[in-house]
Amino acid sequence: MRTYCKRLDITRELVASAYESWRRGQSGRKNHYRVAQEYGTPDALIDEITSEMAGRRLVFRPIRRYSHHERTNGKTRTIGVESVKQQVCDHLCVMCIQGMLDDKMGYYQCAGVKHKGQRLCRTALGRWSREGGYFVKADIRQCYPSLKTHVVMRVLRKYVRSADVLYLAETLMATYDGGGMEIGSHLSLCLVNLILSFAYHHVEGLGKHRRGKWKPLVTHQLWHLDDVLLFSKSKRDLKVAMRTLERYLAEEFGLHVKPWKVCRMGEEAPDMGGWVARDGVIRLREGTFIRARRAFKRFDAHRTYTRAKAVVAYWGWFKHRRP
Repeated sequence: MRTYCKRLDITRELVASAYESWRRGQSGRKNHYRVAQEYGTPDALIDEITSEMAGRRLVFRPIRRYSHHERTNGKTRTIGVESVKQQVCDHLCVMCIQGMLDDKMGYYQCAGVKHKGQRLCRTALGRWSREGGYFVKADIRQCYPSLKTHVVMRVLRKYVRSADVLYLAETLMATYDGGGMEIGSHLSLCLVNLILSFAYHHVEGLGKHRRGKWKPLVTHQLWHLDDVLLFSKSKRDLKVAMRTLERYLAEEFGLHVKPWKVCRMGEEAPDMGGWVARDGVIRLREGTFIRARRAFKRFDAHRTYTRAKAVVAYWGWFKHRRP
């Protein structure tokens, strides 16, 4: 078994690199002004993190949480807004375990991975939907709050061989509410992907011997965080694979899958990451297209900065509409 972060000590140079990574990221671009307000200079923040890590006395301000209602599906989620110090420490922890993330995550795990995301979903859907057969679209129920921090720490202690990294990860996750992962946290996103990578590789290993040859139960799989799409030529094999995946997630990580059904390609259209594959052609999800059309019309009627940002965001869907 390969282990990671051997003899890795978190130094000031590593903290400074994590700060620069955070500063270049989306959360850093939005919140960098808070560093001057709360700490004066970036060096003061870096020195504080380094000192507290060395003395094992790392503390964070309480996470501010608010309820966000998603108009697309009617769901209400609790979003956490971390302090800038905790955001930097998130990037520090992810930077330390990046080698493990690179090794463990499957190629078709798309969410939160640079150069993948919805573009890879669109390309894969366009290619696999033309092969025919069957597919299953499944979703893990309440994935973030259901994935408990002690389960994640069990996995990290098995593979990580740095006391500093384990202390950092455990301290960060101790601030999460309800014992589960925190929606809105960069570290939580990466750790959820890490845990689900074991399920990804479990599906890869599912198969049967037929006429002396090994035949996989699933021909293709596509994951967008906690959404999973499985393809197979055999309806029976797909049912067996999905039931096995359900048991594996429940027994190993305490995660449960919502009700699912096997669909035949051509009769129903696979949908993932906002894209729909119908008759071998990739289209935008109907709701996304309607909202984009409304955003363009509103901007044309009254051109404001907020409506301009909406138009720019939706334009990406049309720009990359073809595989």
